[in-house]
Amino acid sequence: MVLFSYITVNAQPVLTPQNVALGGGGSTYLTDYNANFYNPANLYIPDRIRTIDVGIGITGTYFNGVQNFTDLNEQRSNLEDYLYAFQPGAYQITSTDRTEILDENYIRNRSTSLHQTRLEATLLGFKIRNDRRAFSFVIRNRIASSFEVGRGWYSTETQTVDNETFLDRTLTHRYQSLYEVSMGFAESFQFFSDMTPRLDELAIGIAPKFVIGGAYQNAEWTNRFIENSDGSVSQIQNFDYAATGTFADATDDYRSGSTARDAISRNITDEIFNPQGFGAGLDLGLTYLITLGSDFSTLENTDQRTQKSLRLSFSVTDIGFVVYNKSLKLGINSDTTSTSLPTNVTANAFVGAPGQFIDFVDQFGTTNPIKSGKYVGDSNMVLLPTALHAGVMFEVNRLKLMGDLSIGLNNNAFNSTKLVASAGVEIRPLKFLPLRAGTQLATELPNYFSFGAAIETKLWDLSIATQFVSRTFNENPTLSGITVAALQFHF
Repeated sequence: MVLFSYITVNAQPVLTPQNVALGGGGSTYLTDYNANFYNPANLYIPDRIRTIDVGIGITGTYFNGVQNFTDLNEQRSNLEDYLYAFQPGAYQITSTDRTEILDENYIRNRSTSLHQTRLEATLLGFKIRNDRRAFSFVIRNRIASSFEVGRGWYSTETQTVDNETFLDRTLTHRYQSLYEVSMGFAESFQFFSDMTPRLDELAIGIAPKFVIGGAYQNAEWTNRFIENSDGSVSQIQNFDYAATGTFADATDDYRSGSTARDAISRNITDEIFNPQGFGAGLDLGLTYLITLGSDFSTLENTDQRTQKSLRLSFSVTDIGFVVYNKSLKLGINSDTTSTSLPTNVTANAFVGAPGQFIDFVDQFGTTNPIKSGKYVGDSNMVLLPTALHAGVMFEVNRLKLMGDLSIGLNNNAFNSTKLVASAGVEIRPLKFLPLRAGTQLATELPNYFSFGAAIETKLWDLSIATQFVSRTFNENPTLSGITVAALQFHF
């Protein structure tokens, strides 16, 4: 469980046991210091009588593996391969494994398979609220690795889709590591609230942050072999590659004549604590809260916590950039050549380990875009993974129902431009015992069921949540993530 608490989920700006258990949503739900990274307007909502929250060491994990195992020890070892720097010999597969990978990941004529691994740890969080505004301070680390692999790497059998016969050897790997120090502020927009006759409130929030960037890579190789009507084969490829820090060092070393494995071992180590750039960011949001029935928590100078309400929210996360010390960009623009279909398949699974992209292309690629790609300049400034989020939540006494939509503004290690929807429910059979369940639906990614529970007292909380791949749930449930918040206090 300690190992599993280092990773997380697609289009989800923060990992806590609460929002993981609710399917990944939380733009209306989270009101503690973690709201800095999702919707800082929620800092103002009084869902607790206590006005100070403190937390240490919240960790979360998400893992969408190329292969998954029901045995927890196997799954843990599998996860390590995705997290740690490239290790020769760690990713070998048999013909049986290859068949399983094809059957599980390339269904319904799918020519590529998308996977993601994320790591997150909230190292320290603090929030204080009064009847007019709220302040918060948070330090966290997060790492994401997202990769997409064409079916043609595992099989030489062509596909025919829309009257086109092809072999897809696309290979994309995006990796980003960020360390953030965030300061949040939220208050009621009194001008709006005073204009309406109901017990409602519009809260606005903003959370500027200082960002330390770890290693970054964005490698996109679109690579298709197409059978023409005359029997000839055309290879159509486009290559965009951006790397910073140690990824850039390894790429330079490899292009200068070193072997792939020497270049990787000399330059790329475990990237968890390796600052390589600095930047700034901003998270902002608003929440419209309508209290219902006997709930008067929107009135000033009241100690009542919000228990019956309808909440609507909108937020924008990760507006900003990181400037790196070293970077490079390579490219091949829409190159078409006559060739033959590849006859080899990969002996390794591609799992997105730091540095594996270089070794994988070197070993199994029929062409090598890293060496043949043209140097097109530096790209020292990298944008943060900006995303939009909208949500709604209805709560009455011990029941909460919520739904969220999220979408990234560009493809990166943390988000994609595909819409992600999540839905969740929380019920409290006892006041101190919330039980949560949810699901997440995302284009080109597996769907998930998630479950969680907590013990919540006036002074402290203990929370946990788990996720399971939905397609395995009825037969052999596969654990794909776990999130734990062990030390949360309220004063």
